[in-house]
Amino acid sequence: MPVITIPFGDFQANCHIVHNGRDAVVFDPADDTAAVMKALKDEGLELRAVALTHLHIDHCLGCAGLAAASGMKPLVGRADWEDRRRLLCKGMTFGIPLEPFEAEPLDEGDVSWGSLACRVMATPGHSTGSMSYYFKDLGLVVTGDLLFYRSVGRSDFPGGDGDELKRSIRGKIYALPSDTGVYPGHGPETSVGYEAANNAFCRAAV
Repeated sequence: MPVITIPFGDFQANCHIVHNGRDAVVFDPADDTAAVMKALKDEGLELRAVALTHLHIDHCLGCAGLAAASGMKPLVGRADWEDRRRLLCKGMTFGIPLEPFEAEPLDEGDVSWGSLACRVMATPGHSTGSMSYYFKDLGLVVTGDLLFYRSVGRSDFPGGDGDELKRSIRGKIYALPSDTGVYPGHGPETSVGYEAANNAFCRAAV
């Protein structure tokens, strides 16, 4: 799959670099900005956008650094950005320092980042403004902490809702082709079909 994954931080969040061999989007940028920029350079990729799956502190540690290196503000779900003070302050209780950064709010819809076409999907449940990113041409979706390999994201943080999380998975993610690769916010990649059939926390509705 055209994805470079860089786990980072104490919580081993996944920074995913999605690309088609020419253009790239960095999701949930790693706190090692040099490693991200090196991966882009080594593959000869043009960075077209930086985006967040959600605004929890373990997924945005590299936002300030990558913004300084690339000149691009990260994109983040509008509802999470509007609630950024509460979300980020809650994350600070883990004792993780975060360099301040600016972002641009993002809404659901189809976007083009260079030659990369993406469907941005609002998938609340882990947070109010959680977003998933579907690349039909590449056959993959970036889900953040919505859906993991054989598991799902927590819903007990501010803005979380367990029932809404399951609706997002069943209504948006499981509606994708079964062979779509799933790239989550933590842990290994999986597929839509595998999770729909095997995920004990949220199987596809019968």
